[in-house]
Amino acid sequence: MNLTMHNKEYIQGMHGLRALAALFVFAVHYNQMTGLDFTAGPFDIAILMANGEHGVSLFFSLSGFLLSLPLWKACINGHPYPVFKTYFIRRTARIIPAYFFVLSALILLSSLWKMPGAWFDIIAHYLFVFNFTEFTIFSICPPFWTIAVEVQFYIMLPLLFIGLRWFQIKQKVGLVIGLLILSACAAQYVILQTADTIIPWPFSPWLNWIRPHGAVLNHSLIANLPHFLLGIYGGYFFMGLRSDSRSYRFLCRHGETIFWSASSTIFILLSTDWINSFSFSFSPYGLPVIPVLLVIIIISTPLTRLALKILESPILKNLGILSYGFYLFHHPCLFYLEYYLRQKDVDIEIHWLAFGSAGLLLTLVMAVLSYFLIEKPFLRLVRRK
Repeated sequence: MNLTMHNKEYIQGMHGLRALAALFVFAVHYNQMTGLDFTAGPFDIAILMANGEHGVSLFFSLSGFLLSLPLWKACINGHPYPVFKTYFIRRTARIIPAYFFVLSALILLSSLWKMPGAWFDIIAHYLFVFNFTEFTIFSICPPFWTIAVEVQFYIMLPLLFIGLRWFQIKQKVGLVIGLLILSACAAQYVILQTADTIIPWPFSPWLNWIRPHGAVLNHSLIANLPHFLLGIYGGYFFMGLRSDSRSYRFLCRHGETIFWSASSTIFILLSTDWINSFSFSFSPYGLPVIPVLLVIIIISTPLTRLALKILESPILKNLGILSYGFYLFHHPCLFYLEYYLRQKDVDIEIHWLAFGSAGLLLTLVMAVLSYFLIEKPFLRLVRRK
């Protein structure tokens, strides 16, 4: 199976990293259903699988890194930015068709459209604003909240670069992005500290709009903005390597060491309780240590040999190309497979290996169908236009 991707500036290893991020997120929801609990020496595999949610941070940072590269190239060289209309059309073709298909299927299968008062929830999902209320954020498919935040990032990215050029602050990019990251962290801290009462939904007293330390506050654009901004700064650093021969030679010599050192540190932190000692309690996904290490991995990956050999292997590379469909379908596949096995009196806690294998296979099949029947045709259509 050859999953070709047409990209003039393909960066080796990025598809492999996407594949790992998708597998990490799959492991989270699989472990939530099976409740696996075992250790391997000093490492707790249950904690490691639960911390697979940090794959979301990797997805956000990868998006910031890759989407910012052509903008950094134009900004650094003083050239006009790529046409933002084309950018939005490509992002729309990449995200919306497959997402709308899965979303519509779930709405029909659950008969949500028949329930009174559910149409606000449905419309909010189609408009990518369902992460703004407690009763919609996880209602149809819990992992979908990341799609809403990702779309909000897509809208924000051009505005950021327009601001960089408008204020002529090219020489202070690192300082500006650092201040934005600190501002997002400070805003998240203040929001969590000041949100001390439940705000009901104005159209129904039985529904919560916002609640202290609720899902909305911890899954907002502001809460996850540092991960995206770190990826953007990683793109700036990566582009700068081309004009700094000394730094480039240094990273070429030590890229492998940097990659595996960062990867080993992440593995140790995510498979033990130590991660709590290195994370902000008010921010998701291990800020500041884990996201910084993930960006270091992203930057160093193209400058490695062994890591690239693994990440560019056919299995990981193809899974990375399929990763969007894999992400969209993995939770529905696991959910409906669990429901089917429960109906057959099959205990997935006992038969966890068979359940995981079947869930992974089913998700891969759906991801392949999604790629060839939905995603690739729309992307090809956009390229032709």
